[in-house]
Amino acid sequence: MATNSSENIDQLNEVIVAMVPFPDYSHLNQLFILGCFIASHNILVHFLCLADRNQDLKLRVQGDLRASNIHFHDILVPSSLAGIEDAGHGLPSIVTFIRSLIDPIQRTCIDLSTNAKRLVIIHDSIMMDHVRDVHSYPNVKSYMFHSISAFARYSLLRQSIDHIFDDDDDHEEMIEKMQYEFPLLESSVAPFAAVLLRKEHEWKLNSGEIMNSCRELEGKYLDLLANAKDKPWLAVGPLHMLLESHDSSNKSHHECLEFLDKQDVNSVILVSFGTTTTFSQEQVSELALGLEQSNHKFIWVLREGDKKMENEKFEEKDGKIELPEGFEERTKGRGMVVRNWAPQLEILGHPSTGGFLSHCGWNSCIEIISMGVPLATWPIQYDQPYNAIQVINVLKIGTSVKSWARREELVTTSTIEKAVKTLMGTTEGEEMRQRAMELSNKIKSSDSHGGLARKEMESFISYITR
Repeated sequence: MATNSSENIDQLNEVIVAMVPFPDYSHLNQLFILGCFIASHNILVHFLCLADRNQDLKLRVQGDLRASNIHFHDILVPSSLAGIEDAGHGLPSIVTFIRSLIDPIQRTCIDLSTNAKRLVIIHDSIMMDHVRDVHSYPNVKSYMFHSISAFARYSLLRQSIDHIFDDDDDHEEMIEKMQYEFPLLESSVAPFAAVLLRKEHEWKLNSGEIMNSCRELEGKYLDLLANAKDKPWLAVGPLHMLLESHDSSNKSHHECLEFLDKQDVNSVILVSFGTTTTFSQEQVSELALGLEQSNHKFIWVLREGDKKMENEKFEEKDGKIELPEGFEERTKGRGMVVRNWAPQLEILGHPSTGGFLSHCGWNSCIEIISMGVPLATWPIQYDQPYNAIQVINVLKIGTSVKSWARREELVTTSTIEKAVKTLMGTTEGEEMRQRAMELSNKIKSSDSHGGLARKEMESFISYITR
């Protein structure tokens, strides 16, 4: 049931929008930002997600004027499946859990369709089946949202569907040069992903497809994807840049920023692997020693997701991840370990930040690139190895710490030390930084008033309201 009764919605609304995210934070954050942007155009937005996710999002928009146009609907999990989303990483549990949301989401969408002349559903590509039956209603149209990069989707589709694209000599030449280093579909995504990719491509019920990207960054691949499917293909990113005009007066005073204020320009490397990455004790120790021996300044965001492998016994003291003895004392003043949330966008935008050692999740990649920061790439799973390829081989703004072909190997202290030194202390690294800054300037110019990216975002509002 919805937390906001639909009875309170004006029956004469021309358009209302329902956002149906995949409940993983890396997915739903993108759709939530897009939802806030739509709401800022005085359009009612309904966000359909799990109660705990909705509660977190409500806290994020407290005091934001856009929040008055956002209605949160708590999608209840059947009691027989309650808690299954946290039962582990087994595929059957995840699939069963996601399927259990089909009925409550469809019922909520059908209810919403009675409250406006048009209901526009924007759903994650994983959530196709959750809105299938709603398309039979004449006042409903939908858009499919892809949370990965255009380059990653293009690379995955090339491998999952024969002859979907015309010959691409540049892409073929890159794969030939990389040989076994180029990630294969079966090694980078779950077994069911190839089936899902084909299903997404063949899906005929939606009115268009949306990506968190922009023409300056991925114009070629956005065009290739659009040509392969006879529907509008809209780039509405970088989505995080939509937040800046609203949040500029609410900058944090995090200790990371105080640390950066005392450092030289481009002298600090940020190290972060997101919230779900798991590392062994041995790998955490190698990473720590690699940062120490590089002799470069760093901020290392070391959160619970980095703590341990699924079945590994791991000693903890006071709930903290164990680092090599004396590490923090030896690097005091030069390095900083953050064990909870850190303001990543503000760190990336700080002039003292000169590099990022990253797992290459798309959210992080597009933030990093738009800020003009080069990368040391360490892909872990899913689309990340393709993002790493794009950063290094297409955009040429990064260096590899760990290639996908060696994903099962331990990354040693010396490898980490070498990558950090390359990015932060060599002519090669400085050239990457210059290319990253040039690309950043193009993206920011495009996102400014009257720019191509901003026009495409505004065109999207026209698409859904006309």
